[in-house]
Amino acid sequence: MSTNADSKFSLDETKSQTSSIDTNATERELTEQTKESKKPKGRRRGQTITLNSRPADDDDTHDTDDTEEEEEEEDDEDDDKRDEEQEEDDFKEAPESHRSTVSSLHSFVSSASNYDLLLAQFWSKVVSDYNGFAKSNQKAIIQHIQRGGIPPTLRGMVWQLLVKSKDSGLEEKYLELLKNESVYEKAIWRDIPRTFADQDYFSRKEGQDALFNVAKAYSLYDTQVGYCHGIAFVAGPLLLNMPEEEAFCVLVKLMQRDALREHYTPQGTLLSQRLYQLQGLVGDHLPHIQRHFEAHNVDPAAYASNWFLSLFAYKFPLDLVYRIYDLLLADGIEILFKVVLALLEKNQATLLSLESDRITHFLRNDILSAYRSSTNQLIRDAHQIQLAPKRLLALAKQFQANAAKANTELEAMTALKRQNKALGETVKRLETKLAELNKEHDKVAQELIQSKMEVARIHDENDALRQQSFDLKRALELLPNEVETRVREEMEVLSTKNAALVQRNVALEDQLGYMENLVIEMKVKYAESENERETLQRRLSDLKKLVG
Repeated sequence: MSTNADSKFSLDETKSQTSSIDTNATERELTEQTKESKKPKGRRRGQTITLNSRPADDDDTHDTDDTEEEEEEEDDEDDDKRDEEQEEDDFKEAPESHRSTVSSLHSFVSSASNYDLLLAQFWSKVVSDYNGFAKSNQKAIIQHIQRGGIPPTLRGMVWQLLVKSKDSGLEEKYLELLKNESVYEKAIWRDIPRTFADQDYFSRKEGQDALFNVAKAYSLYDTQVGYCHGIAFVAGPLLLNMPEEEAFCVLVKLMQRDALREHYTPQGTLLSQRLYQLQGLVGDHLPHIQRHFEAHNVDPAAYASNWFLSLFAYKFPLDLVYRIYDLLLADGIEILFKVVLALLEKNQATLLSLESDRITHFLRNDILSAYRSSTNQLIRDAHQIQLAPKRLLALAKQFQANAAKANTELEAMTALKRQNKALGETVKRLETKLAELNKEHDKVAQELIQSKMEVARIHDENDALRQQSFDLKRALELLPNEVETRVREEMEVLSTKNAALVQRNVALEDQLGYMENLVIEMKVKYAESENERETLQRRLSDLKKLVG
């Protein structure tokens, strides 16, 4: 990923960055180290000349010290030969991880100029004994990082040392996490093609798989954070400088430093606080820009949130991102504020000439154009900006107070919303009841109409019955006379009929007497005939006897 050419330092540039260093102190240190190297006991690997300072840029000083430096260089040549032999022996006996460090150091040294060997010796000391060296030289390490950055071939190792990420248990945890499934896998795969799309490594399957693995493992490791696209951008530069298991360990430690992980929580409270701090710092350092932004409603969240979430890896060149990572890991979160302030200050004239949406577009897409020729200048400008910790703390407290007030108002608003919701539900219930009552009212009204119609019908029937009753009364008043007349007439008819029936009855009685007499006579004649038959029967019997 990094070539030898990338790892070289510019001598002139390095010298220009170290004009304030005490050359005499360096000479004394070189002399003492040379004396020690001549002792019978050989130096351990990595115990090179410690540089707490770098040579000055003063031409007169270089002229007066040339003779002494040439003499020291002759002595150093013999020492270097012994050192190389000792380092080769140490390298053969060293463990695998230590050999990797030594290989990177050799690569860095082989690509450096004579002057850069001083830097190589400094960084070899850092790498070989970081804990011991950093105790008394932490400020010198930060100064070297600020001035020239970490050498590319050593960057991955130094990053791990800065965050103390070497943890075999964490690496084993990483391998275990890869065996599990994450609910964010689809989202991670969706984001990978648009993460460092212009980088050759991440356009290949190898790089995409590594980026997926680290993002997936972290989503399982820190379930409160899970995954968001910014994490992939943070992990990318790490993967370009170390294997994926080491990149995961650095990512975990990085997220824990300065509570960086809270940038990615769903609440995003800390990110909002740091954007508020940025707004306050812009007002302190660049009041004209701040007033211009306020006049056009440009909020830091509109342009800086992606920078903070991706640690400037979003759209910024990797050599600049590496320098920002160097300072972030060495000196803390303040570098993010300083870089933003440096960018705004460099582009102040342009920003003040823009309005509304064009400001946001410029901040998102063209803000780095002023540093296109030299990204190192951006780091130098950012380094020149001084941030008072008390001011950052005061802004944080202001944000927290505002947030507490906003939370109180939010709680009150939430309570009002709950009450409003409850009232709304009550209104809905009442509306439902009203609708039911309206239905019942319509039903009762319909029944009332039907009842009225029924009453009207009954009234009509009642009128008809009254008329009928009236007619019946009149009929009843006339009826007795008619009935008497009719009865009389019918009685007369019946009397006539009765007289005729009486006469007929008499006739029938006479006829019946006649018939009875006739029947008697017939019975007498029948009796006589029976007698005669019996007589004849006897006579016939007698004749039969006589004949027989």
